[in-house]
Amino acid sequence: MILDSPYAIGIIFVTLALMWVLQMYLAKKQATSFLNAVNSIKGSGLEVAIGINQPKWGRKKIYIAISANAESIIVDGLTLEGVTTFAKSKKLTLFNGKSLHEIVTSDNNEPIWEAASMAADTLIKRIQSKEDSSSIS
Repeated sequence: MILDSPYAIGIIFVTLALMWVLQMYLAKKQATSFLNAVNSIKGSGLEVAIGINQPKWGRKKIYIAISANAESIIVDGLTLEGVTTFAKSKKLTLFNGKSLHEIVTSDNNEPIWEAASMAADTLIKRIQSKEDSSSIS
């Protein structure tokens, strides 16, 4: 039997280590792919932020990247949903044309809205900060 071999424990640990390295590689590849997609929705005069829902155990995380113009209107969006490193980013048009304040003040508790609210709140602060710094100059 395999477990009778003196090398069995070593083989098990080496296999686990290789699986862990593979998982880390796939996670890095996924993150790089998502950030490249986020860079594709950046544009002149646009601000981009990423939000994430805070799921309870067993629910999938949703990452959302939205870009908004200086008038706080959402222009474009991406989503990354899934529980594995094989999840891919997809275009998201649900929030296009909506104001950031509309997203933040919404009482919609769906996970995608929670993630969008986090990103919108970040964009509101960033846009306000830019306005404040330009009015001081």
